[in-house]
Amino acid sequence: MGKLLGALLLLVMAMGPACAVTSYESQEEVRALARYRQEFPKISNTRSPMSSYDGNYELFARVLDRVLDDHVKPQDPQVLVDRALTAARTAKQETPAASERTLTEAGLTAMMSSLDPYSSFLDNDHYRFTREQTQGEFGGLGIEVVMDDESGLVRVVAPIDGSPAATAGLKPGDLIARIDDYPVKGLKLHDAVARMRGPVGTSVALTLRRAKESLVRVNLTRAIVQIRSVRYRLEGDVGYIRIATFNQQTSTSLDEAVEELRRQSGGRLAGAVIDLRNNLGGLLDQAVSVSDRFLEAVDIVTVRGRKPIDNRRYGGTPGELLPGLPVVVVVNSGSASASEIVAGALQDHKRALVMGVRTYGKGSVQTLSPLPGDVGLRLTTARYYRPHGALVDCFGVTPDVEVRAANGNADEVHADPASCDPNAPPPPVVRSSRWEDVCPNSARSPATGPDADVPVQCAAEYIHARSQGAMLPRR
Repeated sequence: MGKLLGALLLLVMAMGPACAVTSYESQEEVRALARYRQEFPKISNTRSPMSSYDGNYELFARVLDRVLDDHVKPQDPQVLVDRALTAARTAKQETPAASERTLTEAGLTAMMSSLDPYSSFLDNDHYRFTREQTQGEFGGLGIEVVMDDESGLVRVVAPIDGSPAATAGLKPGDLIARIDDYPVKGLKLHDAVARMRGPVGTSVALTLRRAKESLVRVNLTRAIVQIRSVRYRLEGDVGYIRIATFNQQTSTSLDEAVEELRRQSGGRLAGAVIDLRNNLGGLLDQAVSVSDRFLEAVDIVTVRGRKPIDNRRYGGTPGELLPGLPVVVVVNSGSASASEIVAGALQDHKRALVMGVRTYGKGSVQTLSPLPGDVGLRLTTARYYRPHGALVDCFGVTPDVEVRAANGNADEVHADPASCDPNAPPPPVVRSSRWEDVCPNSARSPATGPDADVPVQCAAEYIHARSQGAMLPRR
């Protein structure tokens, strides 16, 4: 799978360092920066060497210092400088008139993307886009994408609920072959995303390649995408709660949803289905808060950085939203990061039954830092571990009950094995139950049709049976 998720996954908001070289003062870093000051002017055909007060040099030095000090893995400063200079040379060859700023950003983009699949340098547009996502509103198509290495096309990870992409019927696993009439193959992900963006109200046509189907052309109208993080409805006496993302509004919206479901059910709510499918994550504090809504004062997640001082343990508080009521969490391979924190915590503490298919497997924390010039840095600074100690990165969360969608349209997409730690111990094997035992009626007569949702059908049956005292598997 592609190396760079074109989406917000798990961010911890933080401020960048105050000056160019502060916390990491190795001689290797000093030598690497001195070489950069000597070599970069040869590429840009400008003065030599660069002044230490040059704005472009200060930006590069600031980013390099941050990477060396805070990235989850130790890095060689000379190797990082090599990658940046190589990318700057390529950019100069492709665009001889490129400015020093353009060449600097090309080098930073290549250097950051080489670290891991989730670290990146954010130019003006991408930094603004990322901030808007955490706040719950942005303009565009509302589509989460990655670069598909095998085909060279852009792969849809998930459409955002209520977005133009969702309305047009885009599905996880769709491959975008053309944007309007421009072929995607050969484009970088950054360039493909830029072509899909545009003024609100304008149209764009996407040509999609789907499994077992010929090419499909879909017309979309760009819009302000309101990220409604929580949606809900009553299914008989079972509350269905869809959490689409973890932004600043999520935990408050969840409280309101549960209160309204209780009112609609006349105080006879039997339990709740928490749908985290295609939820790629969001803010760490919101993942902890949502988990805490269903747990008591227990461990929720542990975050471990490269240095012991960076390690943090996050726990719950006494009391929960649905005491004594059964909860089912529904996941798929589009459930990542913050979603995996919630699913893993509720599964480890046996508070919820997890249904669906194995989650994506992104168990790392990205810190978003502002930089001068309204640009930013997204840097992987830590990994997170479930309450029982299991690493989520690459392994994901295995459901207690495997239940697949009836239509089978969604391909499973998981973390790139090249980004995994080969020495990481696998999590304990989940003692899974057969869905025929958990929801026999749904197994015998699964829902059909374009709106069929077999995992939710199974979850609601399980909760209803539990509320009636049936002896079914518990978590």
